[in-house]
Amino acid sequence: MSPTDGQRIDAAGAAHLLEAGAAASARADAAVDHRVLARTQFGIAAAMFIYLSVFLLLFGNQTQEAVSGAGPGGYAYGTMLLIPFLVLTQLVMGVRDRVGVVRAHRPYLVSALIGLIPFLLLAGLSVLDVSYPWGLNLVAAAAPAVPLAGLGLKAARRAGPRSRPVAPIEPGRPARIMTASLGLYLGLTGMLATFSWSALTGLALVIGLVILLALISSRWGLPSLGAVWGSREWAAYGTSFTLLVTLAVVLARTPWNTPLVGVVGGLIVAAPLVVAAVRGARS
Repeated sequence: MSPTDGQRIDAAGAAHLLEAGAAASARADAAVDHRVLARTQFGIAAAMFIYLSVFLLLFGNQTQEAVSGAGPGGYAYGTMLLIPFLVLTQLVMGVRDRVGVVRAHRPYLVSALIGLIPFLLLAGLSVLDVSYPWGLNLVAAAAPAVPLAGLGLKAARRAGPRSRPVAPIEPGRPARIMTASLGLYLGLTGMLATFSWSALTGLALVIGLVILLALISSRWGLPSLGAVWGSREWAAYGTSFTLLVTLAVVLARTPWNTPLVGVVGGLIVAAPLVVAAVRGARS
């Protein structure tokens, strides 16, 4: 008898292992708060649509020189779009850990990646200076966002009384400090883009983002922040996110690309998160 004969299992044993695995998977799925997960997925889909549509609005269907001519530098406006989206991806990591998500829904993610193809095609046409109807920008932005929204719908359908609710967590002092700091950071991102030395400040802002990413495993990191945020803080971030990308459009596409507009706009961008942090300290 070979050494491995004693380690073999029969069909009944294999079926028992499969049943045990299915039961464990069902228990893990039941522990997920699908309501929170659904709201998170809808937020990601909305952020994806806003980010891609605004990006194409700024840079699509034209040369880089045309964008730069609208303000002190097109690359500075690109930084204004990139930073809040990268911050969002880190915050969402904390939410996924909080609600107990242990696996990704591969078909939806594959569909979202495939949906990026129209965006890449339009970006390629812009590099080649080939014109196309502006409405295609919205189509290209919606292509990857729709599968992500579908993932939110799936989570919403699975939400029910049997889902384990996640008790609201009042952010502690480190989280409140980071919330206010994040608001000021996003405000500075918009505020400094209109100045002649925006390229240097843009580099400093990116370095600041790298430092934030380096704190990923600490209580000061963005995932830890996202894990303890409630609806108040998330609404504030969504507002600051939208205001910042709107400010990028105003500065790049209108004659109002002045330092005064940038400073006032940056203060408005920072306000929601700063106010949310102050309200959290008083509650």
